[in-house]
Amino acid sequence: MKNALSEKLAACILEIESNSSFLWQGKIEEEKESILIFKTTDEKIEELKSYVEKNHPYTTPFIACFDLKDVNEKYIKWLKDVL
Repeated sequence: MKNALSEKLAACILEIESNSSFLWQGKIEEEKESILIFKTTDEKIEELKSYVEKNHPYTTPFIACFDLKDVNEKYIKWLKDVL
C-alpha cells in the first residue's frame, strides 16, 4: 500500500496494528490486521479507493472516507503541495 505515496495518491499513511474478528463465508474468523489511514485530498479519493481495491489482499476490503472539516490550514497547504 505504500506505493500510494510514490504514486501521489496520499501524502501520509498511518498504520495501526489490530486484532479483528469477523464473519467470512459462514464462519467466525480472527486475524491480525492493519488499519490504514490515508491522508489525501478530495480530488484523489476515487483514484485512491480504486488503488486500494486493486492492491488489497482481501476480496472485500473495508474502505471508508471521513470528511474532516476542521483541519488546520497549514496542514492542508502541506497536503496539497505534496500531492
